[in-house]
Amino acid sequence: MLPPDAIAKGQKLMQLYRGGVGGERTNAGRLLLAHLKTNDLTLYDLDSSLPVTQEVSALDHWRESAALMAKLGSPEQDDVLTQLVDAPDLTNTELLRLLEVVDLESLIDVRADGWAYTSSDVGAAEQYRAAGRKVTAQSLLGFSGSLAQRLRDAVLQQHHFQTHPQRLLRADDEIQQHFLAGLVLALTGHKAELVAGGVQAHLNAEQLARLRALQAQYSAQARASALRAAHEFGQRLS
Repeated sequence: MLPPDAIAKGQKLMQLYRGGVGGERTNAGRLLLAHLKTNDLTLYDLDSSLPVTQEVSALDHWRESAALMAKLGSPEQDDVLTQLVDAPDLTNTELLRLLEVVDLESLIDVRADGWAYTSSDVGAAEQYRAAGRKVTAQSLLGFSGSLAQRLRDAVLQQHHFQTHPQRLLRADDEIQQHFLAGLVLALTGHKAELVAGGVQAHLNAEQLARLRALQAQYSAQARASALRAAHEFGQRLS
């Protein structure tokens, strides 16, 4: 059994190292290393999210999210879940593990009112909850940010799809195809899907009319800009 007093002192020195600057940090690191060696301890013994090593430099790569992830499956799990769903730096591997223990439907139900408020559509909360039932855990990997941010973006996207008709916008070539995709993103906040012969997107009648007007006004300019960019890129390679 590991000595509790030695563990407690090591954890205190580790906190001093993490929070210290300059000479204070250097001194805390020196004391921590000496303490680990004297008591035959590793960083893992002080914090299970850390590697089995006495190299104090490993603390420089420590992430709070990793420490919280180490508590999944322990009695402390419920206490750390709220922090983890808002952690912005989870890897995809960590995200998938987190998704195994998070009830997405409950999280959507709790957050939907806030999403509706921030999107200036307070009455949309129930619609967001309904749209959220179509969101899968795997689909969240296509978004970025924390789990909560990914879930919000996925729910709002699904809600957009459900409330805006799908349109096939024809394009003569790749330049026009990408120009249309850019217009869709600018007008709706959601990406269009590039398909054979054009792009597929969800737009209401007003958005479609605005897109057509912008296409008619700027299509030639977009083509000229794309060709000029290709020409300038070629020049830079010589």
